[in-house]
Amino acid sequence: MMRVILNTGRTVWQGQAIESGKDLEMYVDAAAIAHMSAEMMSQIGIKPEDNIEVISNFGNVVVKVVSTIETLPEGMIYIPMGPWANRVIDPDTNSTATPSFKNIPVEILPTDKPVLDMPTLMKVYNKVGQI
Repeated sequence: MMRVILNTGRTVWQGQAIESGKDLEMYVDAAAIAHMSAEMMSQIGIKPEDNIEVISNFGNVVVKVVSTIETLPEGMIYIPMGPWANRVIDPDTNSTATPSFKNIPVEILPTDKPVLDMPTLMKVYNKVGQI
């Protein structure tokens, strides 16, 4: 297990995929990912396309690891905004109507658990199907 800082934000690919449909594999491929440096991957014994579990004080989620193109600060991972990132960010908005999407302390660990598609993710976490 490794402690890191999570930052989230929009990406071109996530924006394009969300317009195509949140229930498509294209959206999972664009948003259910964690950008990570090769050095950090080596430290925890994973490679690109492996899955990691991201755990914060607010929840947990499984995402696929991808190599960063841009340089990230040491000890940081990046997950595009979306339902996967939303599972681990602080939901408190501090009266701004927007939660904090930056500087979230998380723990990451390799896992064999699958990355869930968006409809399944919502069902597993009891966000849909309730009366």
